[in-house]
Amino acid sequence: MWILFALLNPVSEGFRSLFIKRGTREVDPMVISWVNNLIPVIFFTTFIFFIDLNFNVNFFIGFLGSGLINVAANILYVRAISKGDISAVMPMLSFTPLFLLITGPIMTGEFPNLIGLVGVIIIVIGSYSLNLDLKSKNIFAPFKALIRNKGTRYMLVVAFIWSLSANFDKISINSSSVLQHIIFVNVFIFTILSIVLKAQKKDKWKYLYERKTNLLIVSTFTTFSFIFHMMALSMTLVAYVVALKRLSGIISVVLGHKFLGEGNIKERIIGATLMFIGVLFIVFSSSV
Repeated sequence: MWILFALLNPVSEGFRSLFIKRGTREVDPMVISWVNNLIPVIFFTTFIFFIDLNFNVNFFIGFLGSGLINVAANILYVRAISKGDISAVMPMLSFTPLFLLITGPIMTGEFPNLIGLVGVIIIVIGSYSLNLDLKSKNIFAPFKALIRNKGTRYMLVVAFIWSLSANFDKISINSSSVLQHIIFVNVFIFTILSIVLKAQKKDKWKYLYERKTNLLIVSTFTTFSFIFHMMALSMTLVAYVVALKRLSGIISVVLGHKFLGEGNIKERIIGATLMFIGVLFIVFSSSV
């Protein structure tokens, strides 16, 4: 059963990216970032009356650290999708476990084994294939495209941010519970984004009502992503769930081509698949 929930999570993530992309054509990305957390806040906050709350110093350090970092990640995530093809942008999240291999030795003194290093190489090759244009004879063109494209740059930052926030998530959850952490982090992010939007003078709410159905679908898929992720985590090892979660890159490539007419489908399928395989090497290297 855990496989079903673990697979539904990236499917939900993939469709969320599709509707975010559609929404950014008319609605400001900041507003979409705000709406993204609307339904999760309403849904998860109701559970606060059914769980045992545990407040301590470590919980506040963890949830505030994660909340502050994820405010930036939330904004950049939507902005990344608005600036590039989802078939090129979403696979960049496969760099999160790669960044963890970089931050790990610094923060914990742990260094990846040979299998983990092979995974790093495969992810790099995958990112190269993702931006490969067979018509171009410049072998460095894919890496230049990776850096020049604002969408991929922003999502690379998100991948790095999430590699840092994972540590705060762990501190908060270990000091309270999964539900308590999700409730308070979502409320915190939603509150900060509300304050930021309120403080901005220009009208960012234009076309919001006209696109409300599309944006509420985005928020709904965000809620489902949380639910599927939690259900899967409750049934199996974190490593398995994290690995399958990165399938969202491959799913986004297919959705981007089918519904948005995004090109280079063969190169991007190959690239996203290689990056996913690289993630599998990294995630499971710790168990060898």
